[in-house]
Amino acid sequence: MNREIIGHFQKTWKDFDEWFDAHQALYLTELAALKKAVPPGTGLEIGVGTGRFAAPLAVRFGLDPAINMLKLAKKRGVQSVLGFGENLPFRNESFHFVQIVFVIEFVAAPLLFLKEAARTIRRNGVLILGFIDKNSQWGLYYARDPTHRKFFHPPSPEEILEIFKNIGMEFQEAFQTLFQPPPDIREKEDPRRGFGQGGFVVLKAIKK
Repeated sequence: MNREIIGHFQKTWKDFDEWFDAHQALYLTELAALKKAVPPGTGLEIGVGTGRFAAPLAVRFGLDPAINMLKLAKKRGVQSVLGFGENLPFRNESFHFVQIVFVIEFVAAPLLFLKEAARTIRRNGVLILGFIDKNSQWGLYYARDPTHRKFFHPPSPEEILEIFKNIGMEFQEAFQTLFQPPPDIREKEDPRRGFGQGGFVVLKAIKK
């Protein structure tokens, strides 16, 4: 991941974390979609940030390159590890599942990034990817926003599904939400299966 991005999050960790409190409906909507995909077992969240998703979903381990983020994740009960998603400090097949939320949008080489994540997943384990669909109204909104478009480059679900095929992950199911228009939503939404309508997509794949 770009070091300029890491430096940004290292400095703005407090504002980042407080954003979730100021946008409760949006946060709870995204969390509800992720809950549909998270299995039981020992999990890792790559790019865990302050633990806003890992903690309520009982993801045991969290990795992030921004140490100030990790300090808060640790306070939320996440076993925090400093590191980079491109070079994970874990053995092969260490986890029942790996979760990645709002991270792939910042990654320059998503195939290599996700291949490294898949390496740490056990056979029949799960990879969960939550991201903004670049073809949705939310993706188009961020593409026009000068504060996001320098680093924030969402993929399409189809692009991620193609990567899954190349890293030994078999697509299982998808959930989508954020049907209300950006930049915020007024009330919490319930996730629906599939993709192509909601701004936030959760893809779940199994390691065969």
